[in-house]
Amino acid sequence: MAIFTCPRCSNTMDEGFMLDHTAHSTQLQATWVSGKPVRSRWTGITLKGATQLPVETWRCRNCGYLESYARNNPNV
Repeated sequence: MAIFTCPRCSNTMDEGFMLDHTAHSTQLQATWVSGKPVRSRWTGITLKGATQLPVETWRCRNCGYLESYARNNPNV
């Protein structure tokens, strides 16, 4: 597990994630999608062929600063 230090106040940061509320009250982890959004009549935005990565977010215990990452290998 990585340990991050806040770039603003040098305190410890805790790992978390941003909650994404979708239709029908579904709760999911936010996702980074490559490229520009392409509108779809039926789904709002089409994701065909786009790279998708989960977004992890780190929060400073002291000042509350948030820093987000969409890493290719989230286990690093």
